Amino acid sequence: MKDPFDAEGMEGLRCYAKYIAMVVRNAMEDFHCKHLSDEQMAELNPIIRNAIYTALYAYHSEKHSKAAVRFVNFHMISIPKYWEEPELLPEFQGEQ
Repeated sequence: MKDPFDAEGMEGLRCYAKYIAMVVRNAMEDFHCKHLSDEQMAELNPIIRNAIYTALYAYHSEKHSKAAVRFVNFHMISIPKYWEEPELLPEFQGEQ
């Protein structure tokens, strides 16, 4: 990936963030229908999208920024031990 501080790198990170946010949003669709109104989902979507963009930006900025290193390290050590390992979504399993 390009340097996240140049315009092309920033656009790439934004594109990845939107892509990941869309995968998250689609994975949440059943939960959304059962538990969240459209208004709540509209409020939640930019929170998710911006958090993903921030995480990607910080991860790709660690070489240039002590703040990014602190941000990534804080969140890495905050991952609870009881969290399950990530798995592929059912609609993608078998597609590899």
